Amino acid sequence: MESKVLTKINILSKNLIRSFPTSNHDNDVDHPKFYKLSFFDQFALQMHVPCVLFYPIKYSTFTKISIIHERLEQSLSKLLTHVYPASGRFTSDGQSINCHDEGVLFIKAKVDSQFCDFLKDAKKDIDLALDFCPKIDRSVSNLSITPLVVVQVTEFACGTGIALSVSSEHAVIDGFTALKFVYEWSKVSKMGINIHSDKINCFTFDDFGTIFPPTSDDHLLKRVKSPRDDHYHDLAEMVARRFVINQSVISTLRENVGVVYFRPSRVELVIAFLWRALINVYRRKNNGRLRPCLLSVPVNLRGKVDSPRYENSFGNFALEVPVKFIPGETGMELQDILLLIKDVIQKTNVSFAKSSDDIYSLASKFHEEIQEWEENEQVDVCMASSLCRFPINEADFGWGKPCLLSFGLRRSDMFWLYDTQCGTEIIVQADLKKDYMDMFGCDKDVLSFTCDE
Repeated sequence: MESKVLTKINILSKNLIRSFPTSNHDNDVDHPKFYKLSFFDQFALQMHVPCVLFYPIKYSTFTKISIIHERLEQSLSKLLTHVYPASGRFTSDGQSINCHDEGVLFIKAKVDSQFCDFLKDAKKDIDLALDFCPKIDRSVSNLSITPLVVVQVTEFACGTGIALSVSSEHAVIDGFTALKFVYEWSKVSKMGINIHSDKINCFTFDDFGTIFPPTSDDHLLKRVKSPRDDHYHDLAEMVARRFVINQSVISTLRENVGVVYFRPSRVELVIAFLWRALINVYRRKNNGRLRPCLLSVPVNLRGKVDSPRYENSFGNFALEVPVKFIPGETGMELQDILLLIKDVIQKTNVSFAKSSDDIYSLASKFHEEIQEWEENEQVDVCMASSLCRFPINEADFGWGKPCLLSFGLRRSDMFWLYDTQCGTEIIVQADLKKDYMDMFGCDKDVLSFTCDE
């Protein structure tokens, strides 16, 4: 699909937003000066991951972009008083975050496009949203000066819409943390919450660096990168497309699965459906021959570990669970794929509930298995990440909820799942290599069970 050329985005200003002063004398708050990184941070992706939300501004009392900027900056500053690692920087050894409040980079920008015209085009070509992601110079040589969070607010020419992009360093901030950060920021903005309010106590800062210490001293700056970082394709070779799977389709998929020993969740059904369709694409690309396929599923450990204190933990507290399709061992019916996913996830959840030691050893085992399969040129690799039930659709900064959402990472064959506004349907953002997308979009099941948003 050819992308329309977007009018150039003009950067108007860049400044650093720091924690809101807690007194008239200084800007210090009572928190540790260093945030030690953990085993889970060690094996997270080393890259900034952007998310872009688009908001209509008409019918709002915030008619001036200057008022919007002021409110966003003030509320972000208040939030950072409590979410202090987000305002820090990597230490030179890459093992900790220096929490000396160096600030979140806040970029103001403007685009000549009309908001309504952009929305029409973006519904057809979600890759247009990539233009609103901040450009970040991130390399090992400058990690200690690169902001962990970068915000870009882009005003449309007509004044009836804005794009709000938040890009966060995944080696410190996982998907749960990033989206909850945006949601909590929106609450402070909309409600004008006082910085001393309990309502801003949105995260707990557990000592994961001690509970789950890194496996070696070569924590972040020197650790071996994932094979995907070297093998995967240029951004130009990747395209994204959005599909909607409505409630009736989910019910039909459940009926098609038939009788199984559990009631599959809607997310399990949709992931199984998508993976099966992609395996068929891989088969067509390999002249009809089925190959082994690895599906990585990031699993949020919050709520799965038997401790309430971890439910709102800041940082990385998730791991990628490998689900392995092996021709001849697993059938190609939807029920077969679903049972394979369920079996692996269920066994993993049982292990999570036992003890910290089990989590540690299991996470290490999974990481080694994923690396081994990714290095095998005879294996197809993909990922499915569910953000369903995360509160991103509720991120109302005071001028309404977002009308369009895009994830800016184009790194591998990947499915992002998240809720529609009504919460009963699932939106899928599929990031695939272009030739794969052409076949995926023409798959008879994809055509039958999905619709474009």
